[in-house]
Order: sequence, then structure tokens, then C-alpha cells
Amino acid sequence: MAPTALRVDAAVGTLTIDAPGGLVDRALAEALAASSAEVAARTDDIRVLVIASGAADFATGWAPDMRTAEAVAAAGIAMDAIAAIPQPTIAAVGGRAHSAGLEIALACDIRVAAEGASFAMPETGEGRVPQGGATQRLPRAIGRTQALRLLLTGEEIDAAEAKRIGLVSRVASAAGLEAAALEIAAAIAARGPIATRLAKEAVHRGVEMPLAEALRYELDLTVLLQTTADRAEGVRAFAARRPPGFTGR
Repeated sequence: MAPTALRVDAAVGTLTIDAPGGLVDRALAEALAASSAEVAARTDDIRVLVIASGAADFATGWAPDMRTAEAVAAAGIAMDAIAAIPQPTIAAVGGRAHSAGLEIALACDIRVAAEGASFAMPETGEGRVPQGGATQRLPRAIGRTQALRLLLTGEEIDAAEAKRIGLVSRVASAAGLEAAALEIAAAIAARGPIATRLAKEAVHRGVEMPLAEALRYELDLTVLLQTTADRAEGVRAFAARRPPGFTGR
């Protein structure tokens, strides 16, 4: 199996990852970066992306070949590439999402977990720090206190606890994980694709700005959206009381 496999159905892309023995190696890291770039370039036919694993575990750690300085840089490039995808992204997490697995999930916008999933960042117990951005993305996802709890203790938490602290948005049965992720993806794909991309951009960029500056940025994006055919279609559909037919233009 290739390190990653992308399929597209009804504007929803599904990127399946293959981590050998649960470990993210150099080949998978590079494939994640390349696949993320492909998805980012395909806004015409991919409106939302689901990232899932082809194995029982999402991913459990970094492979031995990811310990050199060059490989650490490649890990960061891969996670940054996922985070930079302009379309909304969903991680469908089954089994263990530890270390590299949690890093991949954190690079996504929304996380859905199976009931038996678990999450952990064990690096400090090995005398290391996370190498894919978790020290920065985890506190942004769940707050500094909870992030430090997981980063400093290496505690493994289950799906219910992950939902309680806001790490995941939804918990589904193992059998229903894919359906739950695709249900969210379909809801996003049915909405204005330019609007969803700009809303994502407003959140990710605005959170790093002072409030007044972020509000101005939101206004700029709103004005930009007014110039699109999708916005005009949304107004016409509302007036006619019919579902809009967005084209991404």
C-alpha cells in the first residue's frame, strides 16, 4: 500500500494514511506533505478533506528514521502542509492517536474519534519534545492548562475525556466512525465552498491577532466574498426559498 491514498466522492476527499506498524516514517511524512499540496490545489473538486487510517490505530509514533535533524524538519513540513490546506479538514481517529498520530490530528480542523480511541503525547517520558508542532497546536486546541497536563505527564486519555476537554468534537462507535466523519464532511461540502474556506482562514489567522485587527480582517474577507458568484447565488436562493447551487466561483 502507498503511504497515502486519496479518493474523492461528491466533493469530499478522503486521505487514507498507511503508517507501517503504526509509526510515521519519512516516506509517509513526505507523502502527507505532497498529498496536502495536491488537495490544496484542488479547490474546484474537493471542498472538505477527511484524514483516516487504513489500520486499527490512527498512528502511534515516529519511526526510527525520523530522529535526525533533517527528518524532524520533514515532520514539521508535513504537519504544516496539512494545517495549510485551505479547505476544512477532519481527522477520523480510530484506535491510538499517540505522538505522531496526535500531531496529524491536531493539524486538522475537526477531530472525530471512535469510542475506543486514545490520545497521548509521550515524548517527555523519552527525554524528547514533540517534533510536529504539538507544543503549539495542542494549547490552541484545548487551552494551556490541559495541554501542559498531556505534554508534561504523557497521560493517555480516552475518547470521552478527549471530548470533555475539547480535543475532539464527536465520539462515534468504531463501526460508525467513518459515517460520522463523512456526515460532518457532507454538511460542510453542501455549504458555500469559498465561504467555508474564508471562515477557516478568519479563525486561524484571527486567533493570532488582537481582537480589533481580527475583526477588521473578518470584514475584509466578508467584502471579498461579496464579489463572488457564490454569494450572489446564496442571495438568489434565499429569496427564492430554494437550496443554493454553489459552484466555488
